[in-house]
Amino acid sequence: MKDPLSNFTSRSVFFIAITEFGMALAFNFVMAFMPFYILKISPYGQKETILWTGAIMGTSAVFAALTSTFWGGMTARFSPKLLFLRAIIGHGIVYLLMGFTENLYLLMALRIAQGCLGGVSTIALILLSHLSSRESLPRDMSLFQNSITAGHLIGPPVGAYLATAIGYRAPFVFAGALIAVVTWFCWRNVPDVPLQKKAARSAGRKRGGIFSGWALCMAAVFNLTFLPSILPQVLQEFDWVGKDAVNMAGFIMMAYSVAAIAGNFLISTFATRVGLRRAIAAACLGGAFCQALLSIVPGVWSFTLVRMAQVFFIAAILPMTISVFARSAGGGEIGFLNSARFAGNAMGPLLATSILAYSNLLILYLGIAGTTVALFLVFLRVVRPSDGPA
Repeated sequence: MKDPLSNFTSRSVFFIAITEFGMALAFNFVMAFMPFYILKISPYGQKETILWTGAIMGTSAVFAALTSTFWGGMTARFSPKLLFLRAIIGHGIVYLLMGFTENLYLLMALRIAQGCLGGVSTIALILLSHLSSRESLPRDMSLFQNSITAGHLIGPPVGAYLATAIGYRAPFVFAGALIAVVTWFCWRNVPDVPLQKKAARSAGRKRGGIFSGWALCMAAVFNLTFLPSILPQVLQEFDWVGKDAVNMAGFIMMAYSVAAIAGNFLISTFATRVGLRRAIAAACLGGAFCQALLSIVPGVWSFTLVRMAQVFFIAAILPMTISVFARSAGGGEIGFLNSARFAGNAMGPLLATSILAYSNLLILYLGIAGTTVALFLVFLRVVRPSDGPA
């Protein structure tokens, strides 16, 4: 009997995507209300608690960025599938332990451990690239990215609902249980692939372009990730507090995740008609303009709409920037560009909470907008049309 998934994608790739969806869903169960959880257990004043929030939320991505190359190298020595499964199980254990701690230092240590396991998505990409045919690889990569985005979309409102309806411990337990389920699916349905070869050192001709591309990718991810860690303070400006603020935070994150999906699809389609450089220019300038508008919106609903518009533009920058180099860059360079995702995830909450602790939202919003434009102008100057698709 013909496999019903065969017209869509290979069975193994489908279950890699399901696993990544489960990982993203579990992550966003927790991250939607993590700042509120830290507020609840923190023994410190407002300023110190804001700094703790940024450190706890951002530290995982810092260690993921630092260890991502290590995990990729480990696939040359150990089974990629077994590494993938062990990293997933490690994440599940960390989630469960987080739900049973009320100590900020221990919570920080668990987030560091989670970051050290952050190479799981890199290993998933290695598995996917070997299990996909040459013709289906672009489609399978799209499925992979969409599965992560779907987890970002569904996770926040579900996590916020669990936290308000059952208690702050419930999302951690549900996240651990979900990790167990997707680990079983992956173990049963995803085959192993050969040990990987060490990547050859790439030529240095385009090193400046690669670095400017990395900086632009990092800025794009920063734009996407800075908000959750300061949502309690943003919503307080609009007189939203308590459980209403938790639920609104989940709704806002869900809404701009929808905008990210739409922006990725529509702006990428736009790029096929006008070229990558023009599409990146439109995305950067449109996103920066909307980012600046956040400083003057009058209420929470207008804030949500402008944030959705900003994410609509910004979400496509990372994949489009990597596409500029994809045909000529080596695997190490692509891996370096992808590490900007982890760096941006780390810098988002860390810098946002630090800036807010010592200044205000106006400076934060305008600073992000100005930095995005500046890094785009550097990218435009350094990266020539001959370096990639126009």
